[in-house]
Amino acid sequence: MSRGVVITGFGCLTAVGADADVTWEAILAGRTGIRHAADLGDFDFPYRLAGEIKDYNPRELIADRKLLKVITRQDVFGLNAVTQAIDHSKIIEHRTSLADSVSFDDRTGVFVGSPATKYSHQHDFLAALVGTTGDVASFGARAMEVVHPMWLLRSLPNNVLAYAGIRYGFKGANENITAHGISGAQAIAEACRYLRDGVIDRAVVVGYDSASELEALAYYGSVGLLSSEGLRPFDQRRDGTVLGEGAGALILETRRAAESRGATVYGEVLGSSVTSEAVGVLAVREDGEGVSRAIRLALDDAGTAVGEVGMISAHANGTRVSDAGEARAFREVFGDATVPVTAFKWSTGHTVAASGVIESILTLLCLTEARVPGIATLERLSTDCHGINVSAEEQKPASALGVVVTRGFAGLNSCIVLSANG
Repeated sequence: MSRGVVITGFGCLTAVGADADVTWEAILAGRTGIRHAADLGDFDFPYRLAGEIKDYNPRELIADRKLLKVITRQDVFGLNAVTQAIDHSKIIEHRTSLADSVSFDDRTGVFVGSPATKYSHQHDFLAALVGTTGDVASFGARAMEVVHPMWLLRSLPNNVLAYAGIRYGFKGANENITAHGISGAQAIAEACRYLRDGVIDRAVVVGYDSASELEALAYYGSVGLLSSEGLRPFDQRRDGTVLGEGAGALILETRRAAESRGATVYGEVLGSSVTSEAVGVLAVREDGEGVSRAIRLALDDAGTAVGEVGMISAHANGTRVSDAGEARAFREVFGDATVPVTAFKWSTGHTVAASGVIESILTLLCLTEARVPGIATLERLSTDCHGINVSAEEQKPASALGVVVTRGFAGLNSCIVLSANG
């Protein structure tokens, strides 16, 4: 990629904050939004922790009450983050000032990192299954009686993409990406390619998820990925991840488009990559090869040398093999204990499809304020994560350039290269 994609707006909501500023302040203060999941009640289940949005009130998050009838909880988060980012960027005020807004809308894209449908969407059909004894005709007849007629519309994986475009009238290039943990990061990468190829002038990029639904807790727990005690990245006592929910959105523009409207530029996306380890759905390479390859490809894409990187935002999901492989990749690329490493899931929970965008926003704030927050849950660095510069205490970035690493099922890895102040 050549340089030229700038960040002119952002917004997010997480388990520790209703917007980017509050989330950032919580992380700096060492606060976590991880606690017992609200809906578990007295159910006997060992994995009770989640990073959930507190005091959820969809009417406060979405202005269109009619829309709430046809979207889900996770869609509400995604659309709220989009509104925050658009308001922050002031692109609608600019469009209003134009004599002709048609070309503006035609050259504004929407790129979404989506979690797709949720396990809980199956519940509407459970009542229809009862008593049908496997007879398809009986099941179909019963389903027509008990399943809500809006079920399909509510469960569409591209609801956020569709309704964001409809609300704001954006008609440019668009993509809906469902790639588990790298969905949001890949949405950033795809938007940048359209912008640099001159297809569009600006893009709304959003990643969103409500990963902590009860069914997901059961399924993730059954394959040994969850912790019953807490999320401790790189720590000797780490024993798994904690699922969360939230959303993040960015407004990306070509530098020419941003300068022509006098926009405030908060940073720049310099490069990106997506790699696959190709070893299995749940398998993770212990040598970190997929992560190191993603970092090198992203730096090459950005035209940036390894020595220019000032900080690393790690995936750091708290699982033993993933954290150890990541640490090994950092040592292989950057050398021992040099570049400051931080992470954010210990505070927000693992927001899966949303994580790439949320953590890119937080990394941008790190670079802008020259502060690398510590990982508050880190007590003793694990021996298999040695040689990386990670701490429970705040550090300073070595430069205004950072990399954001995200990982997902099927051995997927992504890296985004960011710089502050455009």
